[in-house]
Amino acid sequence: MENAILDIQNVSVRFANGSAVQAVEQVSLSVFPSDKLCIIGETGSGKSILLLSVLRLLPASAVVSGDVCLHGQSLFALSPKQMDGVRGGQISYVPQGSGNGMNPLLSVGFQVGEPLIAHRGMNKKRAIARAVELMRRFHLGREEELARQYPYTLSGGMRQRALIAMGISADAELLLFDEPTSALDPELTGDILRVIQSLAKEKMTMLIVTHEMAFARDVADRVIFMDGGVIVEQGPARDVIENPQAERTKQFLARYRKNQ
Repeated sequence: MENAILDIQNVSVRFANGSAVQAVEQVSLSVFPSDKLCIIGETGSGKSILLLSVLRLLPASAVVSGDVCLHGQSLFALSPKQMDGVRGGQISYVPQGSGNGMNPLLSVGFQVGEPLIAHRGMNKKRAIARAVELMRRFHLGREEELARQYPYTLSGGMRQRALIAMGISADAELLLFDEPTSALDPELTGDILRVIQSLAKEKMTMLIVTHEMAFARDVADRVIFMDGGVIVEQGPARDVIENPQAERTKQFLARYRKNQ
């Protein structure tokens, strides 16, 4: 689609492991510059698998059809080396969990600054100095000291903030968030959501998988509801969350509100 950063075109995913389950079925969506697009839905509805298919990070058992295009270029047609240049350089990914996506064997500062080394040609010293600046921005505290430490010394919320700092370090034009507040307690959840809200105000382009309905309503331009691997409903964020039209969307939001 014209002017879209990312086009997901009729993507389907199934796993060739004897299961007949179709994890994602014929999903199409576009992400435009400065978009804030949230995908909501039950656990197991295909949201995270869709994000991983964009980055070609699914296991070898995944059978993927359709296409994903970045500025009109098919990501599925790129070589592994070319995809390495896309991941982190053009599209950044913040995985779910309490910062468990960090490498336990590498220092925090090196990991936050690594995209600058890999994608922007910066040397290690400058990259770590920039990492410290980014960590200050997200208020980790004692940032120069933390940069020399390893992920196990940080709390889950601090690791997640460090992952977000890593995600924006190389100025990738598209940020993918996969349940950025999962496994965090309510206070830490609020901290992470405020960090993402601050990025939203800077007109960064984001595709976010989330279970946080109030966050999606207030931050997203558009919301997509997925169920059973398909898109059930999509539209302006407040319309979908406050006045859903599809029966499955209504049932999902009713369950969500009951559990709050």
